[in-house]
Amino acid sequence: RFLDYLSDLCVSNHIAIPVTQELICKCVLDSKNSDILIKTELRPVKEMAQTHEYLSIEYSEEEVWLTWTDKNNDHHEKSIRQLAQEARAGNAHDENVLSYYRYQLKLFARMCLDRQYLAIKEISQQLGVDLIFLCMADEMLPFDLRASFCHLMLHVHVDRDPQELVMPVKFARLWTEIPTAITIKDYDSNLNVSRDDKKNKFASTMEFVEDYLNNVVSEAVPFANEEKNKLTFEVVSLAHNLIYFGFYSFSELLRLTRTLLGIIDCVQNP
Repeated sequence: RFLDYLSDLCVSNHIAIPVTQELICKCVLDSKNSDILIKTELRPVKEMAQTHEYLSIEYSEEEVWLTWTDKNNDHHEKSIRQLAQEARAGNAHDENVLSYYRYQLKLFARMCLDRQYLAIKEISQQLGVDLIFLCMADEMLPFDLRASFCHLMLHVHVDRDPQELVMPVKFARLWTEIPTAITIKDYDSNLNVSRDDKKNKFASTMEFVEDYLNNVVSEAVPFANEEKNKLTFEVVSLAHNLIYFGFYSFSELLRLTRTLLGIIDCVQNP
């Protein structure tokens, strides 16, 4: 409740309140108060942990671990996958830890909302693009936790410098700029080459977004699972921002648009 309360204080009508954000950032991220937060780390995957029930993510040699201190000042640590597995098995303590951590991620996202760089600078150092991606894409984690990571990816790494809003499609151009013949690939020829650098950093994230949305549109009943819908909402929101920050070429944008339109058709024709 305390973390949720702080999250609500950061925004008003979905718009960040910079003064309040700054106050909360200075308090929450102060090293003197570090015991209220669960820390996140990337560690090499342990071979002994790769059992049938506990497999490492096939595209990574690292896994995410959470560390925290309890009220008795005792130190605890456990991989996020193991926490999720034991929470599903009915372990109330691990379920509470994951719930607390999920509200912490929500608070972090609100602290970074609308490019609050005081928070972004600190949080991005601990929760990098690769770490957040691993948790977004990990099907062993609960949907609401993956949705929180997806939301965090948007506000910590995507909606920040050097990303700026671009016009994906030019509806008006000078007559002299219009060629006599053009193809879809030619349309992107005058775009800033810096987009390739941005795409390289988020290549895995963009691939996950597209694969996830393709899976949604191919399901017989795409929106039957309310918990999964939370993740779907955040993935669509992330795709929306990736589009408007110019991550997609015109041909890629057409492909993604077909998928999104297919999802809309699923809603209209359940």
